[in-house]
Amino acid sequence: MQKYKTKKVSERNKVFLNMFANVLSFVVSLVISFFLTPYITSSVGTEAYGLVGLANSFVNYIQVITAALNSMASRFIIIELHKKKSEEANKYFSSVLMANTFFAIVLLIPAIWLIVNISILNVSSELLFDARMTFSIIFINFAISLIGAFWGIVLYAKNILWKGAFRTLESNIIRIFIIIIFFSVVGKRIYFVVLATVIAGIYVLAFNFYYTKRYLPELKIKKQYFSFNAIKELVAAGIWNSITKLSQILLDGLDLLLSNIFVSGLMTGNVSIAKTIPGLFTSFIALLSDSFYPEFLENYSKNRKEELLINIKQSINILSMISGICLSLLLIYAKDFYLLWLPDNNADMLRNLTILGSGTVMVSSCIYSLFSIFSLTNKVRINSIALLVTGVLSTATTFFCLKFTNLGVYAIVGVSSIFGIIRNLTFTPIYAAKSLNFNIWTFYPVILKNLLNICLLMVINSIVKHIIVPESWMLLVLNGIIDVGIGSIITLLIMFNKEQRTRFLKKVLKRK
Repeated sequence: MQKYKTKKVSERNKVFLNMFANVLSFVVSLVISFFLTPYITSSVGTEAYGLVGLANSFVNYIQVITAALNSMASRFIIIELHKKKSEEANKYFSSVLMANTFFAIVLLIPAIWLIVNISILNVSSELLFDARMTFSIIFINFAISLIGAFWGIVLYAKNILWKGAFRTLESNIIRIFIIIIFFSVVGKRIYFVVLATVIAGIYVLAFNFYYTKRYLPELKIKKQYFSFNAIKELVAAGIWNSITKLSQILLDGLDLLLSNIFVSGLMTGNVSIAKTIPGLFTSFIALLSDSFYPEFLENYSKNRKEELLINIKQSINILSMISGICLSLLLIYAKDFYLLWLPDNNADMLRNLTILGSGTVMVSSCIYSLFSIFSLTNKVRINSIALLVTGVLSTATTFFCLKFTNLGVYAIVGVSSIFGIIRNLTFTPIYAAKSLNFNIWTFYPVILKNLLNICLLMVINSIVKHIIVPESWMLLVLNGIIDVGIGSIITLLIMFNKEQRTRFLKKVLKRK
């Protein structure tokens, strides 16, 4: 019994360490974006800045194809490793890496065509060369990441996500130094930004390769391990995730492309800026959610259903607390932030686009860990169909608004949020509970409490803002500190019961 208890404490420490490292990595990324975005936009212009997001959108479109093979591979490989079946794990691992190499070569053909015919997009004539270089580098980076994608699987298999988070933190610092050096010595061109991203990504990939060799020496790439049956099994399990990826693109992945085609290149840059903070926040929540996934996967593979439920509820409480505080700050102080951060841009428009873009996150952030349940239980088909339906409806509604109204970019960003809110309030919590054989209403109390919490925090933040008008960075930071302090107390009272609060506070004090 004592041995088992010690092991569990060790696992809890891993979760805490994973979360701490991911939070630290996110904070560094946020600080870098805070200083880097105005530096880049003032150096190359808002339209040129929008090229990076636009090029990455095309990479997301390509990933619709690759997701069929890659989306479920990690699950299959890690489960076989937990079962001590190294040969089966190697079949999946070798097969998917070899197939990805083939895909990377083939998919570069349409990429080259797009680069040559870049003028089909709404790009100013003076930025055509920059656009071609930006798209070329981003597509090369995609090919590299596709080939080396599964070297990072060791971080999940051994529950050492904190190591990957620290390497990501270091790579972000490397990236900013490379950008500054290029801008200072060579010239201020937008494609240097993506080139720095490629170099930083190779740095992380090299460490993942090293960690695999050190912690998973049994995982090897060999020709004899390649199996068409393994590929068929992965594609059969992952095809619905491809549909999920397509649905996500229909929901919000077309924002930059539609802005470029139907509005202007300059407005594409503004939409890209407005989506930066919500995008970073979503990535942050995803990182926190990932901190729990290795433990979910181990509990599920070893049929520990009771422990799995406890861990899921714990993850929801923690995500609710963090997301409520952060979102309430974003929604109340967006305009003040943009006035100070990008004084030459339209702060009102950026505020409105940011709020519209944050709509889905208000609901999904607290239940983000539920999204992993569909892959965990290999029940992705129904979820994919639900996403596809909402994606098609969202796209159709957006085109209708663009044609028959003057909403412009507000329709492009806002419609997708409305459909995302509807899906995450109805389908996601019900089907996640059903997939685990829980009561279908299991997750609704925390969703409703989270929304109540956000609304209450927004009211308090508005009062603080009225008392202390944030006309400078110092006052904005002061407001943030006050709001976080009050918000933490209120969130503990709303989101946690007495027993959970006591346990949480004891853990915090123990960590300190």
